[in-house]
Amino acid sequence: MKDDLILEPQRLTSPTVKVRRLGYLVSIPSMIQDREVPIEILKRNVLNWAKQNRTFFEHYSLELPVARAKRRLLTGEIKTLGAAGRYIKTCEELGFIVKVRGFRTSKKGKAISALSAKKNPFRLSIGQIFLVLKSLLEKDYDSLSVLVKILGVSERDRIDLFRQKVQTRLYRKIEKATEMNRLYLVDLLRKRAEQMRTWKKPKRYYLENIEAPRIEWMLDLKFIKHWNQRINSFDIKENVQRFFEKEIIDYEWLEDGFPSVFVDFYAGLLKEKVKYWNNLNREERLDLLNKLLEESMKLFRTEAEIGKISANEFFEYSLASLIQNQSIVATPISEFEEDLIDYTKIGRLRYRYVKTVSPADRGYIVKL
Repeated sequence: MKDDLILEPQRLTSPTVKVRRLGYLVSIPSMIQDREVPIEILKRNVLNWAKQNRTFFEHYSLELPVARAKRRLLTGEIKTLGAAGRYIKTCEELGFIVKVRGFRTSKKGKAISALSAKKNPFRLSIGQIFLVLKSLLEKDYDSLSVLVKILGVSERDRIDLFRQKVQTRLYRKIEKATEMNRLYLVDLLRKRAEQMRTWKKPKRYYLENIEAPRIEWMLDLKFIKHWNQRINSFDIKENVQRFFEKEIIDYEWLEDGFPSVFVDFYAGLLKEKVKYWNNLNREERLDLLNKLLEESMKLFRTEAEIGKISANEFFEYSLASLIQNQSIVATPISEFEEDLIDYTKIGRLRYRYVKTVSPADRGYIVKL
């Protein structure tokens, strides 16, 4: 749908040369849990966690398919409160945590924490990769999509090419936003385009704030077969481009198109051959929904609202959990949701789904 296009500037502005490991970003929400944590305490907790898990960090880093330059074996490690703060800021920008007075874990952050399945927290589970990549596509598509396409170009040419292609994308979004009379977005997009033109020390800014973190994220996402830092060459996996075919993505594609592309690309990491939700029989779907609801009630209920959970939390967790544990893709999501509605209405699921009209909040689910 035309009005479903994501026209906001899609580049995370918080990452720096230090923010390189996704494992830190998926672990931060679990350090908060159901509390509200002041920023200074959270930074100290993140730093302590990093120290306690340094061996895992080291083992993971050395396993990556990278021929690193000398003295660059470990990158992105949290060694200071400042580094912890940078990761926290990026975690917030991705929507895994939210700031009230202090920080709280978001619904998406809780789902990511619940999907941890590896002893080494830096080795993301397939369910975590699903939610993290979906968030990166929503928040960073302009930068990631361009970077993936220009990594084969010489480093000297990549800087100007990146700016040129992203600015072209921003101007295209300005055209769309103008057509739709979304003038606040036009102003925002123009400011972002102007900022790109006026980068101070463009080469350093690009290499440290754009390229350095995102190349390491691509390693964590298994987009890169091999990276030879000594000659700065990249071997990108086949079919990565399928995530970036669209010039401008929309929320409908993120919900219903992305999961199919995801399981095709990561098929080798799944437990079984991929199955689709709408190809399962009614009893199989009922049984899976019941199990997912039971799990979600245990994982996400709070002491204040025992027997009640956010529908957003349930859907975020369920779609990723089905892929991780059952190799099942629930797309289109509307069919998965319709089954939930139908089975609760006829009493085959002992729950009540109260749906809201807000696109940002699906509603809540109550156990009867």
